[in-house]
Amino acid sequence: MSEVSVVLDKLGFWESETEDEHITIYGMDFPEDHAYIIVTDEGGNKPEDNRAPLVLACYDENDCFQWSKELKNLFILDELVGVNPSGSKELLEAIQNYVNPKKK
Repeated sequence: MSEVSVVLDKLGFWESETEDEHITIYGMDFPEDHAYIIVTDEGGNKPEDNRAPLVLACYDENDCFQWSKELKNLFILDELVGVNPSGSKELLEAIQNYVNPKKK
């Protein structure tokens, strides 16, 4: 199990293989918002590098895309989950409203 897999599991994400593409994705359900997010790397694949950017895509309960957010790396996601409970409305809002720091 990769370090990324271990961290995402610790944060409360589930792991699944897509039916069509047969790639592994990580996701988290947000029952109160009738939504879920999936986490991939920039290429839409299973993230393998904890220092590489992550793409989080939010879908509603009908699997309709809602929005996406790029996070600088896994450490940012770890911080967001550290202050907002997994699967909570607060976490979903924190992810959606997060702004990556400007590069200097």
